[in-house]
Amino acid sequence: MASEVRRALDEQGFAVVRGVIPDDELGAMRSAFDRLVGTARTLDGTADVAGSRFVVTKSPFALHRVVWCGGAEPVLARYGDDPRFLSLAAEVLGSKALVQLVQQAHFKLPGDGVDFQWHQDASNRRYGSELWTDVDGRGSYVQLTVAVDPMRPDNGGLRMLPGTHRLGFVADAKTGALPAGLVDEAKAVDVVLEPGDVALFGPFVVHGSGPNTGTIPRRLFLQGYALPGANRRAYPGCGLGVPRQAP
Repeated sequence: MASEVRRALDEQGFAVVRGVIPDDELGAMRSAFDRLVGTARTLDGTADVAGSRFVVTKSPFALHRVVWCGGAEPVLARYGDDPRFLSLAAEVLGSKALVQLVQQAHFKLPGDGVDFQWHQDASNRRYGSELWTDVDGRGSYVQLTVAVDPMRPDNGGLRMLPGTHRLGFVADAKTGALPAGLVDEAKAVDVVLEPGDVALFGPFVVHGSGPNTGTIPRRLFLQGYALPGANRRAYPGCGLGVPRQAP
């Protein structure tokens, strides 16, 4: 399976692994996500709570994401060191020594209008600045995204532009804007996931997602790992990152 993941990433920029998280764990995960929404509804806007950053629009209410969500929900924190995730990240990055930079809960509740424009995650890592060094020449970062709910086109599922990872970093280093004409939506692929499936992708593949126009939530649980020596940016909740060691 691991070699298939690496091959898919090399060929199209993303990969899907089915059934990583079983139903019994998903129940606890969903309960934690529900509690995060409950906390967010008590806030007047974006705020730091218990080591997590809640990115919130107060009115009309929308919870965009919770950065380092394990701070507020310890049941989620333990997944950062989960051997299933670490093994996948190690295979992709070619190193058992890892640094976790991201642990986020992403929310799209029906009708909340939350979307993510086309972008490269390399912009979020501050690629192209003094805060990031691409130590392996491949981006030095991988994102693992767990579907907490079914992810479909109508509820704001991820959309990928296969092959764009081969372009390297093409976004504006200051604004994250992509070059005009780069995005051809006719070539976009909808990533369809069942609960417990994991989508993996590197920092260069262009992706985005529209708003949730369906009837069920689209919630994602993200873990992001870098190679040691790549990052010099301080992140909410974890500073320069948490060292991890894959089995």
